[in-house]
This record gives sequence, C-alpha cells and structure tokens, in this order.
Amino acid sequence: MIIYKIAFASIIFCFIYTIVAQIHDYHLTITKKLKTNYVPLMQTYMMDHTNYSKFKQSYNESYLNMIEEPSYCIESDTLKLIHPDILLQDKYIMRELDKGNLQREIIKSRMFDSIQNIQPLQKPTTKFQHRIPPQLSYFYTFKPRLQDNYHFGQGLGCMFQKFNHIPGLYTLTSKNSLIYNYAKYIYDMKKRNASSYCIESASYVPDTLRLNVKSECQSFFKQLNKLQDEYKSNIRQYNGPDYLLKTDEHRGEGIRLLLQSQIENITTVYENGELCGNITEKIVAQKYINRPFLYKGHKIEFRMYIYLASSKPLQLYMYKRALIKRCANEYNPLSESIPAHICNTAITEKTHKNSSNSGESQEEDEEMFIDWNLEGIEELLKEQGRIPKKQNWLQEYLYPRIYVKIIHTIRSGQYAFYQDSRFCEFLAIDFLLDNDLDIWLLEINYNPQILSVTPDRVRRNYKMIEDTMEIAFAYLKSKYKRIKQFLEDELMKYQYTGNRIRQVDFRNQFGKQFSQLLDDVSIDQEFSLSKDNLYAHIIDESKQGSEKYFNLIDAECI
Repeated sequence: MIIYKIAFASIIFCFIYTIVAQIHDYHLTITKKLKTNYVPLMQTYMMDHTNYSKFKQSYNESYLNMIEEPSYCIESDTLKLIHPDILLQDKYIMRELDKGNLQREIIKSRMFDSIQNIQPLQKPTTKFQHRIPPQLSYFYTFKPRLQDNYHFGQGLGCMFQKFNHIPGLYTLTSKNSLIYNYAKYIYDMKKRNASSYCIESASYVPDTLRLNVKSECQSFFKQLNKLQDEYKSNIRQYNGPDYLLKTDEHRGEGIRLLLQSQIENITTVYENGELCGNITEKIVAQKYINRPFLYKGHKIEFRMYIYLASSKPLQLYMYKRALIKRCANEYNPLSESIPAHICNTAITEKTHKNSSNSGESQEEDEEMFIDWNLEGIEELLKEQGRIPKKQNWLQEYLYPRIYVKIIHTIRSGQYAFYQDSRFCEFLAIDFLLDNDLDIWLLEINYNPQILSVTPDRVRRNYKMIEDTMEIAFAYLKSKYKRIKQFLEDELMKYQYTGNRIRQVDFRNQFGKQFSQLLDDVSIDQEFSLSKDNLYAHIIDESKQGSEKYFNLIDAECI
C-alpha cells in the first residue's frame, strides 16, 4: 500500500515538475525573444523618431549622479512586460529632494521611493553612484533636462516611463517669454479678425512691457514720465504704485514695486529711456492692480495647480482646490510695505516669523495661512451682498473664467513644447481677483513648493499629489495595455524569415500603428480616474475643434 502511494506521489510530482518546467522554459523563451528582438525593435523605432536636436546633449555628467547603462531600457521594458504588476499595481517613483520636501514624504509613505539615497548635486559630476532601478516608472525630479544627460530611449526614457519636465516649457514659466507669447497670441487673433469677445476672453495678464525690448522700454518711460507730470500738476491724484517690476526669479525674488521713492533709481539706470535697447537684463514692467479684492483688509492671491499629463497629444488637468495666499500686512495702496502688496509665501513666512518674535497674537498667527478654498471667497461675497445668495458663482462664473485663462495661456506657449508622451509637468499659476471680480494671471511657477505650514494643508497636499500620480499612472497603464496587446496580437504572430524581425520590416509593417500606440490619446476605461479625484480635464488635443477644450472656448475663438 505504501509503495502504491509513493509511486502515485512520484507520478504527481513528475507531472507537476514537467508542467512547471514547461512554463519556466516558455517564460525564458518569451523573455529571450522580448530582450533580443521585440523590445529592441520598438526601442530603436522610438529612438529613430526622437528629435534629439531639441536636447542639449551632455552625456558625460549628471546633476543626479545616476549610472547610465546602454541596455537599461531593454531591461526595464522587458521586466514590465513580463511582470505587469510592477506598473499596473505599484508606483515606482524617483524624487531627489529630501529635507523639508513634502512630495518626497508623500512618495515614501504612499508609494515606492525608488532611489532612497539620491540627492541633487551642486555641480554635475561623472555618473557612477546610483543604479537606476528597472522598475522605475516616474521621474518626479526637481532638476530638469534629464534627457540631456542620458541617451533618451536607451539609458533612460523607456516606453513605460514618464518625466516631470517638458522641454520648451520655459516659454510659460519665464516672465519675459510669457509676455512675449501673450502679445503674439493676441496679435495673431487680431490678424485673423477674431471678435472683440474672443480677444477679451483671451486677455489674461495686466498690461505689461519688456524693458529689454527697445520699443516697449521706450513706451514704458514715456508712460512713466506722463504719469509723473500729471501727479506734479495735480491732473491726476497719486493712489499708489502704477507698476510692478519683475525678473525671471521665483518665490518672491526679483519682485519690486515701483514706488515713488524708487522711480528716480530706474530712470537713472535707463537714463530716462535713453539706454533702452542697450540694457539686456530681462525685466518686465507690469501694470499694478491697485484695487484688489480684500479679505479682512488684506490683499489675497489664489494659486491654481495644473498638470500637463502629456505633451503628445496635449492633455491638461486643473486641480479644483486653490491655495489662498494672504498678504502679511494690511493693504493700503499708499503703503510702501512690500508684505502689504506681495502675497508670496516666502515673503509672508518671513514677515510672520518676525511678527511672532515680536509677540504677535495667537489669533493673528493662525490666520497668517488661509486653509479654505475658493468656496470661501464665494461665501464671503454672498455675506457682503455682492453676489446673489442663490447664485452658484464659483461654478458658473469663476471656474469657467479660470479654465479659459489657463487654456489660452497654454495655447500661447505650446508651440515650443517638445512633443512626446513621455514628458509631463506639474505647475502652479497665481491669479489675482480684483475689486470688480475680474481675474488676472500673475505668473506661472515652475517646480512649485508644496509646503506643510498647517495640518490641513498637509492633508490637502497629500490628496493633490496622490491625485496627480493617479493621472500619470492611468496614462502609463493605458499605454502599457495598448502596447502589450499589440505585442501579443500582432508582433508575436508576424511571420518572418531568418532569426528575427528586421527593423525595416517593423517600420514598414507596424511603424504607423506603433507611433499611435505611443501617444497618450486617452485613459483606458479599466484605469479610469477615481470619482474623488479633484482634477478637471480641460484640454484634450486628441479631440477636434472646440471639443479639445471641452467647449469652454467658442469655435470662433480657436
């Protein structure tokens, strides 16, 4: 009896062993075919269609000191095709900033922090320290232009990876370029005889002049001298600064109010306009909105976060929770106190710190950072009787205007974006609401700070970063599903002669189809965003006409 049982167990064991061995052999065969034929075919095609002239190639050094391996993308893409859970279930992300960086804290606690010891370097160095994990899917880096330091599509930039910075986006984040694009955008609309309604809806910044452009610089000093003459002759009453001077620096740096006491300084530097055209420093003079909407006597600005999920085709989302920034000091147009006029967080925090050291009250301390959303402005306006209590002002008035301003802004600069579905960008746009309830775009912030100044803001930022990553990975998963299906249904069934499919045959037979599969056209239904995701989809350039902008812009204005 025991002999029979041993024999039966041996038969079962041999049967299971045979099945497992066959599965293992099949797995090895598929892995080999992927590594030596299918993935290299797709990789080579991708690299052949990457416009490297848009990159400032410098392969020897890197600010992130990550090792470049020539076979990295073959290894990474093959691993994900063999083990779908790496992408479909997990989120492997790389973020280099650590100390005081809330994004990295969120990634560490909710996702996979793929290279834990990485830190940005002050100067580029030879790449030798950190090996890039093949599981890595999202480069959420502070440092831009990784594509310049690695062979994109080979040592980095694989099929199933995304990069946080879009080459060419400086056209929007540079204040000088932003104004140039705005002026050209409006000029082009007038040239094609767009209606006054279209032009008005597309006007998103206060009147601004670039002082490094001779004609605009001369126009600025002409206006400035005219205003000064009118003040001296009492034709016009002085009611605070007329202009704000800005450079391309962010976070409160390079912002200067053109107060009466400082006019002599700038007129001296430019010799009252005589040196216009000779001074190349990029400074813009922006008309100052001196009748802003006030909250408890303080000027406020609100920051909207946007996510360009892809640049091919352009996919843009706006986060429906704003960051309200209150200026530190009470507003008075005649005040020469910078914290009364500029609501930048860095300036507010510095003022707050100084106030706390001087014994500021706890109530004032708690109100320094506002944690309510735009709904709070609506409630305040209803309390003040400025809008009807039954009006859904936020959804019917403010949000549509914000969407339209953002869409026109992105359209004005997207000509310079590098078009590739592997690139994305997380940005912040600062708006001002004036006393007439018009909104004005102030600036676009590259690499916006995500601060943890209050517990409520920390909770909201956790939610925002998680929602952002949900969108990014929804597109990655959708692309993965399309390409894997193409691989199984078409490429692996293709009849070819010789040891492998030739690159020329792949290009002729599958090139057009594969190119379409690489684009972020849509999110597959299987990976639809959760209902509580707070992003609104406002640009989808895979659609046609006004549907690209979800009918937020009339067809005549496009």
